[in-house]
Amino acid sequence: MNSTPVWKVALTVPAALGDAFCEAVEPFVGALSIFAAADGNRADITGYAADEPDRAGIERAVADIASQCNMAAPGVDIVWLPAIDWVAENRASFEPIRAARFYIHDSDHRGPPPDGTIAVHIDAATAFGTGRHATTRGCLEALDRLVRARSRASLAPALDLGCGTGVLAIAAAKALRLPVVASDIDPVAVAMARANVRLNGVAGLVRVYESAGLNAVAVRRPGPYGLIMANILARPLVVLAPAIAKALAPGGAAILSGLLRTQEAQVLGACRMQGLHLRARIRHDEWSALVVV
Repeated sequence: MNSTPVWKVALTVPAALGDAFCEAVEPFVGALSIFAAADGNRADITGYAADEPDRAGIERAVADIASQCNMAAPGVDIVWLPAIDWVAENRASFEPIRAARFYIHDSDHRGPPPDGTIAVHIDAATAFGTGRHATTRGCLEALDRLVRARSRASLAPALDLGCGTGVLAIAAAKALRLPVVASDIDPVAVAMARANVRLNGVAGLVRVYESAGLNAVAVRRPGPYGLIMANILARPLVVLAPAIAKALAPGGAAILSGLLRTQEAQVLGACRMQGLHLRARIRHDEWSALVVV
């Protein structure tokens, strides 16, 4: 299936200021991502919009942040992208991935999984989360550590907050064989996650809901949670820290990712204000996954 044409907004900024520039661009786009550049000192911000974005408005917002930070305004590229079969493009390069005991594969790799692994079937999709990104791998490795170190009952129920394709929710359900709730603000991600839950045979364990954070009653009701996984950006993690702490059961653990190493202090500071403290960190390249309790 071909995607619809979209507009792409891109800029490169100092990594330490990534959140500030994301906040400036976010009102003008429908989806936003940030990735560390190769040198580790810069971050590439990319946004996508269905309609042509307000170039002047974006440039003013970016210039305001730059002025506050005493730096020259970074250049903003805005281009139109034609319809491309992104699913086919992604599937062509989607080799199976190992992350701790988890083996992430797609429909083109249905052979027996390696001995001792937990297979998770995720096809390339428009929703985030095929397991290829360093943050997803970090979350899966953190999940495996917790499952090995704690009783299954102490980690239930589990919540995958901002679930994307549902890869973390499915992995948790297969590892724990206990109830998992998954939520995402994006209805496309919710539909994809539900399809993947069925594909993996865990529909009896995983429930997926559309929700902004933990706002939906269906997401809050099953709590308190023994395990909360949130692989999103640093700024939303900071904003959601009070809600995550409130929803976490006494003695529970939260896996937080989607952040650069340079953003660890910011996220951990927000967690400490809610009584949550660092238990472990897993780093891949410039990215971090934090376990707080």
